[in-house]
Amino acid sequence: MRRRYFAAFVLLLLFPLSLLAQEKELTALEIFDRTLVAFDNQRVALRDWQYYQTLTTHQFDSSGNVTARGVWQSIVRPGDPRPLEYLGERMEGKLSFFKSEASSASASSTASPASKPKPSERTQEKNQSETAVDAVHKYNLRDRYNWKRLPDETINGEAACVISFQPKPNQVVRSREERFFSLLGGKLWVSRNDFIILKMEVALQSPCHLFWILAQVTTFQFTYVLEPSRGPRLFRLSRATAKTVVSFPFYAIRQKHWLTTDKYEPRTPRGTAPKNPRPSLSPRGESP
Repeated sequence: MRRRYFAAFVLLLLFPLSLLAQEKELTALEIFDRTLVAFDNQRVALRDWQYYQTLTTHQFDSSGNVTARGVWQSIVRPGDPRPLEYLGERMEGKLSFFKSEASSASASSTASPASKPKPSERTQEKNQSETAVDAVHKYNLRDRYNWKRLPDETINGEAACVISFQPKPNQVVRSREERFFSLLGGKLWVSRNDFIILKMEVALQSPCHLFWILAQVTTFQFTYVLEPSRGPRLFRLSRATAKTVVSFPFYAIRQKHWLTTDKYEPRTPRGTAPKNPRPSLSPRGESP
């Protein structure tokens, strides 16, 4: 009788340990696959919600002085393929690669049902969030890299699987987007609880020709962090930064970008949210 109870006790003890061992046997690619599934599930769960995001961009000279600044505030509705609804825009100086009229035109067209954008404008202006989601599948990011699992770590008190990725050599590229993705490498910190990305670091491994023959993207460094939970896990805020340098023969364009998720709320009709006539040009959490 005692042996039977002892055997049952041993099985109860080893059962959770065996599950943990199975989890640790997951490969880096299997973790990435589960992360994609978790990401898609999040988007479905947010179909009745929306969130506010702020993009802030600063441009610098060779000495590190700010020469131009811009900020764009918008509402993101996950799963909605229509353009983002812009609530605020402000620019000081001349920012390369940005047009201040674009977001204003988008905001005015969505606010007024009677005004409809031209077909060319509609094809150019897309929901940037949905475009980023589609890029994972369109450009075959899963098979474009060599994946490796690293020792687990803790991010903001949460256990995380850590996986790294490096571009495979001799990739076939058919577009400038594929060329860009084929040169990226980095690390992902993925929650062991539900496979949500807690942190991400991505950088160009070598310069990339993108826009013009004489121009090269010599620096691209991207960092994403999911902030600690202060309520329902689905509505966690996030912040991301990106540093970019585009080099020409006689000058370079240096920029830093901040993208923050500011708040979640139940989804509302387009055009009903109040506009912000003068948003701050300082990134959230940083001094002017």
